[in-house]
Amino acid sequence: MRNPNRKIPLTRRAFMARTACAGMGTTGIVNTLAHLRLMQGALANNISGITGYKAVIVLFEFGGGDANQMLMPDAAHPSRANYEAHRGVLALPNGGTNPTHSITANNLAANPAAPAGAEFFALHPSMPDVQDLFNSGDLCFASNVGTLVTRTTNATYNSVALPPQLYSHSDQQNQWQSSIPDMPFQSGWCGRIADFLNSQNPDSEISMSVSLSGVNDIQVGLTPAAPQYAVTTSGAVSLNGYGSNYVNALNDSSDPTSYKNSHNGRRLMAFQDVMNFTHDHLFEEGYNGVVRRARENEGFVGSAIEEADAWLHPTAVDSNNDPWPFIEGTFLLQNGIDPTTLNQQNNNVLNALPSLSRQLLMIAKLMTGRRCLGNSRQIFFCSYGGHDTHSDQGGFGTDVNGNPNVYVPGDIDALMLVLNDALKAFNDCMHELETRESGMGLPAGEEFTYNDFILASHSDFNRTFTPNGTIAGPSGSDHAWGTHCFAMGGDVKGGNVYGYYPDLDPDPTAPWSAPISSRGLWIPTTAIEQFAAPLAKWMGVTSGEVEAIFPNLERFADPFTAGYDPTDYSTMLDNANMDYINGVT
Repeated sequence: MRNPNRKIPLTRRAFMARTACAGMGTTGIVNTLAHLRLMQGALANNISGITGYKAVIVLFEFGGGDANQMLMPDAAHPSRANYEAHRGVLALPNGGTNPTHSITANNLAANPAAPAGAEFFALHPSMPDVQDLFNSGDLCFASNVGTLVTRTTNATYNSVALPPQLYSHSDQQNQWQSSIPDMPFQSGWCGRIADFLNSQNPDSEISMSVSLSGVNDIQVGLTPAAPQYAVTTSGAVSLNGYGSNYVNALNDSSDPTSYKNSHNGRRLMAFQDVMNFTHDHLFEEGYNGVVRRARENEGFVGSAIEEADAWLHPTAVDSNNDPWPFIEGTFLLQNGIDPTTLNQQNNNVLNALPSLSRQLLMIAKLMTGRRCLGNSRQIFFCSYGGHDTHSDQGGFGTDVNGNPNVYVPGDIDALMLVLNDALKAFNDCMHELETRESGMGLPAGEEFTYNDFILASHSDFNRTFTPNGTIAGPSGSDHAWGTHCFAMGGDVKGGNVYGYYPDLDPDPTAPWSAPISSRGLWIPTTAIEQFAAPLAKWMGVTSGEVEAIFPNLERFADPFTAGYDPTDYSTMLDNANMDYINGVT
C-alpha cells in the first residue's frame, strides 16, 4: 500500500489531456471530433465571475410519451380540423363531462406571422394545474422537438442522414441524452456542461451532477471532473449495520470522523481507515475511490436534508399532530394524500407518493439545503416511466360495450395526473422557498429566487398521431418521432408555445410527415440541440463552449434569436423560434 496521506495533484489541463489521449487510443478519429472540440474549449476555459445559484432539472419521460395527447389544438386552432379527422378514438372533445384545459400562447397571439387561431391550444383533462402554470407564466411548451442529424423534410427524408434506429426506445433515449445522434455514445450534454462549469464550484462538497434515477447517459462527462452522483428518494445510500444515518456509530452524522467510543464507532473507523489507503492496483484504487467519495457525500447530503426538513409546513400535520416538513407536506397535499393519516416515524411513509413526486421532492430538499453541498451550479436528473402506451390508452368514442360517444379513462389519464401533481408541488415549493429565504437575512446573492431553476422535459419520441384501434379504451398509439417538451422556472418565458406545432396531417406526402407512414410521424422542426443549448447558456457557459458541448448545433438555425415564420415549411427551419429563456442570447 502507498502512503495513505499522499494525494496525486491533477489539474484541469491534466484531466483533459488524459481523457483526450484515452479517447484517441480507443476510438477512431471521427468518433473523437466532438471530444477534441470540447477539450480545446476546456483548456482555454475563461469562465469567471459566475455568481449566485442555478439548477437545471431534466425530467425524462421514458417510453415515449404521447405528446399529441398532452398538447392539443383547441377549437379555433388551424390544426383542429385535422385533429378531429385523424386522431380517431384518441381525440378528446373540447366540452363534455371530462373537458380539456384551454390555454393561449401569448407569443403566437402577438405575432402577425402566426396563422389565424394558431395561439389556441388545449391540455389533457388530467392537467388542470399545468394549465394554471402555463397561464401564470411559469411554464412553456416547445413544439415538435426530436433527434436530428441535419435539417430534414419530407422531401429530403430519403436523401439525408437520419438518426440511427430512429424508432427504437433504447437508441432514441441514448441520442436524446447525448444530443449527438450520428456518433457512438461518449457523453451526455449535461455531463459536458458539468465538464465546463465544475471549476466554478470551488466550494463543492459533492458532484454538481446528481441523479434521482440511477446511472444515466445524460450526466456522463468527458472528464472525471463531475461524475454523476446517484441518491435515492430517501437520500444518500448508507452502509448497513450502523443504524439510520449512522446514529449508532457517529456523534454527528454530518461529520464522518465523529466516531462514537463504541463497537460500531470503532468498526466504522477501521473500515474507513482501510478505504483511505491508496493502492498500486488501479482496480483496487478505483473501488476505494468510489467508496471514499460515497462516504464523504453521505454527510453532506444528510445535512442538506436536515436543513430542508427543519422548514415546517404551516398547516399539514401527521397522525401524531406533529407538523410535516414543508416540502413533504406540500407534495402529500398536492397528490391528494391526507397527511393526518400518516405517521412520520414510519420510514416508508412517502411511498404513498408516486415515484416522480418522490424524486422531485428530494430534489427540492437538496436545493433547499444547497449551502451544505457547496455548488453554485447543479444539474439534477429524474425520470418517469410507463409511457409506452400501445394499448389501454383510453379515449373518446365507442367503448367495448358498444356505447357511443363516451369517455373511457386509460393509462394516459393516470400518467398525466402524476405529471400534473408533481410539477405543481415542485413549483409551489420553489415559490415558497424564495419567500422563505427572502426573510432569512442571508447575504446578498445567497438567497434563493424563483429564477434560480429551470426544469425541462425529454422523452424517447412522440407517438403516432393515428390510433392503433377503433375502440375507446383498449386502443393506443405507437412509436413516432417529433414530440413536445415543456420547461418551467422563473427565467422561462412562460405562457408561450415555441417551435412549430404540426399541422396534424398524417398524409405521407404532407410536409410534416415522415414519408414512410400514414400514421403521423412528425419530422422534428427543432433539434434537441436547439432546445438544450439555451439551458447550457443560461447556466453560464459561453458561446464558444456551447458549440463544443453541442457540436452539431451549427447545422441548425440559431436558437438564441427570436423568430417565427410559418409561411413555408423549409423557411421554418431558418427561424428556430426557440427563444424561451430570459436573458439568453
